[in-house]
Amino acid sequence: MIFPKLSSVKNGAKNHGFVLFDAILALSLSVIFVALLAVISVQSRKIYENAQNRSLLMGVYKLHADEFADLAPYETRSKSYDAGSSADIVKIDAKAVWFGNDRVETDVVVSNQSQQIDFAAVRTYRLSSLDDSAGTPLCSVNFYQNSAVGSYRYFHPAPKPPAALITAITLPIDPLLPLTDLIVRNGAAYVSADSSTASDPDLLIADIGDPGRPLILSSINTGPGLSAIALAGNHIFAAAASTAAQLHVIRLNSPSALYLAKKYRLPLPLASTSPPVGAAIFYDDKKVYLGATKWDGQELAIIDVMNPESPVKISGYETDSKINALYVRGKALYVGASDQAQFRTIDIQNPLAPVLVNSMSPSGWQRQEGRDIDYFEDSLRLGRTSGGFNIVGDKELFSGTSTSTSLGSGSALDVPGGVYGIISDRGHVFAATRTLDREFSIFDRSLSTSSAVFYPLPVEPQTMTCDGDRLYILAKTAPVIYEIRFYAD
Repeated sequence: MIFPKLSSVKNGAKNHGFVLFDAILALSLSVIFVALLAVISVQSRKIYENAQNRSLLMGVYKLHADEFADLAPYETRSKSYDAGSSADIVKIDAKAVWFGNDRVETDVVVSNQSQQIDFAAVRTYRLSSLDDSAGTPLCSVNFYQNSAVGSYRYFHPAPKPPAALITAITLPIDPLLPLTDLIVRNGAAYVSADSSTASDPDLLIADIGDPGRPLILSSINTGPGLSAIALAGNHIFAAAASTAAQLHVIRLNSPSALYLAKKYRLPLPLASTSPPVGAAIFYDDKKVYLGATKWDGQELAIIDVMNPESPVKISGYETDSKINALYVRGKALYVGASDQAQFRTIDIQNPLAPVLVNSMSPSGWQRQEGRDIDYFEDSLRLGRTSGGFNIVGDKELFSGTSTSTSLGSGSALDVPGGVYGIISDRGHVFAATRTLDREFSIFDRSLSTSSAVFYPLPVEPQTMTCDGDRLYILAKTAPVIYEIRFYAD
């Protein structure tokens, strides 16, 4: 009998073990592969089903979108639709909120048993807000957030606040020209001035699209100087520092062609009455609201400019003090003045007969003046001058809601130096102040100083405005506009 060698037996057993291991490995891999295919198949089916369901939801919304297009701010609407079976009942929930001051944001949720889709739509609230004829700038509702409405980032903004990038735009004009007011639209700056030199221009348009190389497009000398300006379509309405004509109407034929179309003088109550000069102005819905210095007539004039170059005063209101700031929102006119009632709310539902609704007389009114008014969605703010020296108890920044009886019931903050410009958004209050090293200040809506952020500017601010996602501060004693935008680190 012949026996195999021991080494051969061992090698055979070894080879058999390898074959068995390979078989087990192959079988395991096959099982894993089949399982992966099954998982992928399930995931693919879910992706397909989700996409199909999403298409169903959006299809139902598109069919019924018109039923949710006319919501007024704070109105809600909820409807359900049968998409084929009881399991395919699609529900649409919509809620409208203000989107700034001239537009409405409608937040929509479309859902069924399987899925939910959230998005937002923005529309104009009235026809006059479709373009610059609205008179007010179309600014961001969140300057920190540069994202498309309805996007993921819009609904889930970055938690870390961005930093401010401040760029000085030096206008190529006489550095001694005293600048008074600023409007910015689409890269063009409209700047008014009030010079004691007769030959100096009192309105300039500058292209500031390239902050490093601003270009003066046009200028005009209307005569006495301008205190404040309002832009509406192709006309600029100006409060003139003149007793001869308090309202100037300037036609904007093009950015490079300005034409003084009309000088309008307020009617005198008596032939012997000394006329005032124009001090503040606001445009809304084919009417100009002109504020004047104290005189023996009505310091507030409501002027019909249906025909912009043929203004007609239709009514007025006597404040017995200089008016520094005006803001119109719906049927309410807000007035910042220099007397004891430094903030007034006037009902202008009937513009032929304005009626005082309420007023606020904060402490320090003997020295301080109402200087600037800001309205954002449903919040109101008033900025005051410091009165020459600071008293902590005499506040300079007030914040409240438009439904409150007085700003005195809201938040108030001591701002040494005074507040000369206010812009608000949904999360912040931006202020141009004359507090040293805090000329640009950012507060939360409650005006808390613990979370405030301050930026120094080398000048005293004159006023502040906004356009799109940018803020702009006009210097008082230098031909400089500071452009402010925000970026994430």
